[in-house]
Amino acid sequence: MTLPQFPREPVRPDLEGVEKDRELWTPRWKCFCCHDSGLVNLSLIKLVIPDYNLHRDKFVVCQNRHCEAGADYRHDPNYDQRFTVGICMELDKRNREDWHRTVESHFKTIQNRVADASRKVSLRKCDRTSDEELVAIGRHESACNADPEKLEEAEADLELEDECEEKAYHGEF
Repeated sequence: MTLPQFPREPVRPDLEGVEKDRELWTPRWKCFCCHDSGLVNLSLIKLVIPDYNLHRDKFVVCQNRHCEAGADYRHDPNYDQRFTVGICMELDKRNREDWHRTVESHFKTIQNRVADASRKVSLRKCDRTSDEELVAIGRHESACNADPEKLEEAEADLELEDECEEKAYHGEF
């Protein structure tokens, strides 16, 4: 008998095909040692027990001082109790740091994508030089701090100059 072939059935079909534009998922758990399960995460166990075998060894209980989930397994002889509070707190700290590095890396990637996209859309052939950047910043600051009355006067003067140039171009002077 041949088995039938079914198409995929995604849990969230609305998210299919938008992987690259999705924002970075951030964990909501309080304990990064066990992800609020009460049992230490496998990748963290391997930092302390390098030859740990998930299928043959006891599950390791999280002893982190701030972990409420680990309390369900503490003092149960069917679980490995050897990880101390200090070990679990160090594993929690390392995993938090890994998440921070992941987030930073993700945002740098996004910034690079935005910079690449803006360069493709920009009318400039190359980036501004440092001198051009300083001039642009100065102009921006002066425009932001300008007195509105003086701006109106300057605009009126520019309009008059434009009018004079137009008349001169057509030989009306």
